[in-house]
Amino acid sequence: MTSSLPSSLPGGIHLKRLVQIGIVVADRDRTTQLLTSLFGMGPFRFVEWPDRPESKYYYRGVEESVRIKQAFVQLGDVEVELIQPVAGNSGYKDFLDQNGGGIHHVLFEVGNIDPVIQELGKSGVTVLQSGTGIRPGTRWALLDTRELLGFFVELRHRPGESDGTSIP
Repeated sequence: MTSSLPSSLPGGIHLKRLVQIGIVVADRDRTTQLLTSLFGMGPFRFVEWPDRPESKYYYRGVEESVRIKQAFVQLGDVEVELIQPVAGNSGYKDFLDQNGGGIHHVLFEVGNIDPVIQELGKSGVTVLQSGTGIRPGTRWALLDTRELLGFFVELRHRPGESDGTSIP
């Protein structure tokens, strides 16, 4: 099979530091309890998103009203995010309906998200969903890379220095 993809990364994009693995689950609370009891993971930090009135979520370019339960745990240098879609149209709900849950995305932080998205767009990579993050000033974009890579890639921009965690 031949590929129409460029042989080098577009525009000098270099994603070097993986900071998160996102997992879609049917029941956040049950999953965190099992991960704690079976594998000693924790402590988890819990969020129900949107967590601020100014929070924004876009699915396929359209602003949507969603509700998502999340749990975060730091495992070494990588954060694990558990995502339970509760209400509204989202890529998370679609993934849960189609797959019953599972590893959904890997997240990389970038210094300036817009030029990276524009450059990847030249290679046909589009944004599936995007929005504001838990930390004020943070933005993220989930790239529609599942057919291309077998998983989604998420990019996150956070102003200032970053320790890689989603929750301050």
